[in-house]
Amino acid sequence: MGNQVKKATLRNVAESANVSVTVASRVVGNYGYVSLEKKKRVLKIAKELGYTPNILARSLKTYTSFCIGVVIADITTSFFNLLVRGADDVARQNGYHLIICNSDESPKKEKDHLEELSSRKVDGIILCPTEKNIHQLKKITRAGMPLVLVDRKLKEIDAVSITVDNSLGAMEGVNHLIQHGYRRIGLIKGLPGISALEERFLGYKQALHAAGIPLDQELIRYGEFNAVASRKAALELLQLKKPPDAFFIASEAMIVGTILAIRERNLRIPEDIGIVGFDDPLWAPLLDPPLTTIRQPSYSVGTIAAQKLISQLRGSGDAGNSRKENIVLRPELVIRASCGEGATGARAAGRRRT
Repeated sequence: MGNQVKKATLRNVAESANVSVTVASRVVGNYGYVSLEKKKRVLKIAKELGYTPNILARSLKTYTSFCIGVVIADITTSFFNLLVRGADDVARQNGYHLIICNSDESPKKEKDHLEELSSRKVDGIILCPTEKNIHQLKKITRAGMPLVLVDRKLKEIDAVSITVDNSLGAMEGVNHLIQHGYRRIGLIKGLPGISALEERFLGYKQALHAAGIPLDQELIRYGEFNAVASRKAALELLQLKKPPDAFFIASEAMIVGTILAIRERNLRIPEDIGIVGFDDPLWAPLLDPPLTTIRQPSYSVGTIAAQKLISQLRGSGDAGNSRKENIVLRPELVIRASCGEGATGARAAGRRRT
């Protein structure tokens, strides 16, 4: 016991670096202004002394946890991977850490995560809502918890939302199919009632209407955000008496299932059937042929969400006057080879008969 090494304190660091405890606290806590020269000196001394900050003591002193909760719908997708990366980069630059939760589009899981994050006294929450826990969210915001919504907006909740122009993206994707001769365009949706997907459905309908193509409900199926359900939905469409000659797939999670169904039917892409997917997974260029997609600015959604939340936490800028602000970012059509020249010639002529 007598040989036990005494743990270095913040005061030890401050004295060795010849700065005040306040300055040392700002450096190790990554907040407030400190000159670059002093910051380097404090960090060097802290490392030499083996100092680690007491997060609990810091939280008790400042009444903050320096943690932000993030509840997303599907942690396996590139969209949410990049969103979280963007939020984490901004959070760490400002002295915060993320606690990441995955809801799987389950209202119960979402409710459990929100309750747990509230009980852990996180400073704020970034949420992709299932749109089914309005009462819970109202309770959280009434208690003063800062909240920023991503991917979807909720008119009932007083919160900033960061979304993408889903209607525009879907319209551009379906227009691209139409321009290459496809006419019976099947739609693989996710789950009913989700605002982002309803906006994509609107863009799908607008593109058809502009091209004079009647909306055919027979060509629409729900893929439930997974490969199993989307494969089943795509097979149902491909087995129709008049099957689709192209697919517009409303999210990344359903692309794999749709492609599996196409391969089971021994169809060629794009010669027999074209594809456009909403979301641009990292593996999209690696497919054969490479997949044409609607790329969302996922990283920017995450960075802006974190910036808006931290602005609220610090009471800076216009945070108090823009709680219902909806920031809409523009998606990008990424043209590859999954729809195009394969739709020309004799096969395209047949497809044009609706």
